[in-house]
Amino acid sequence: MKKNTKKPIVIAVASQKGGVAKTTTAINVAVALGLKGYKLLLIDFDPQESLSNFFGVYGIDTDNNVGDLMYKTINGESYDIADYIIHNEVNNVDIISSENERMKKLDKTDLNSIEGGELVLKRALENNHSALKDYDFIFIDCSASLDFLTDNALTASDYVLVPCQASPIVFAALPNLYAEVDEVRNKTNSKLSVLGVVATLCENTNISRQTIEMLGQTYDECFDTHISRQTVVGESAIKEKAVVLSQAKDNKAAQQYRKLADEILERL
Repeated sequence: MKKNTKKPIVIAVASQKGGVAKTTTAINVAVALGLKGYKLLLIDFDPQESLSNFFGVYGIDTDNNVGDLMYKTINGESYDIADYIIHNEVNNVDIISSENERMKKLDKTDLNSIEGGELVLKRALENNHSALKDYDFIFIDCSASLDFLTDNALTASDYVLVPCQASPIVFAALPNLYAEVDEVRNKTNSKLSVLGVVATLCENTNISRQTIEMLGQTYDECFDTHISRQTVVGESAIKEKAVVLSQAKDNKAAQQYRKLADEILERL
């Protein structure tokens, strides 16, 4: 394994639509990379707190969440990012949790009212470079909308990973996300690249198959790996354990997410 000693690769996992397995993809790709020996940090940048809740961490229970980190960065206050990082032993990843009220206030009011509001998360990561340098990857689970929070995540990232449910409605919304990526690239992060689009929640139906075909025909960066809809994925949240940790032969999602992690490494 080639160790990244300079800076972690930052990947935003983004989608304009909710319910497309965005958080599930962020978690399982990260944990799959962890199984290969890489060191991972997951940042929950979604007011819905789904990633935090998956790992049994609730931002409302502590001031040390990403919203507080953002406000301290805005105000120029000193802090130790290590105080915000929680290690999850079962999944062998580190996380920074979210908190609904702070994140909503940041998005609706405070990031809009300051100059360079899109740069706050980027500044937070750069200001803590020495504390984060041992990580190979940082995954940012974005909010399911094109807002100031998503702009912050994209501005702070090297790549964006796009989960797209194998549904015509979700497929039709993809150009909006690509337009947002282009805008961020032009204004605040010229190095941002689309890592790829992954079809999720795939079913054995004509509509699902047709959507996958349209994705491949429209976007050159589509991954070969598709993620099936399986009840075991939902059950993994109850167990607070990523589905990729399962070795069951009938667990297609576990196998697929591990293959997706391999594809990501190949592209990087």
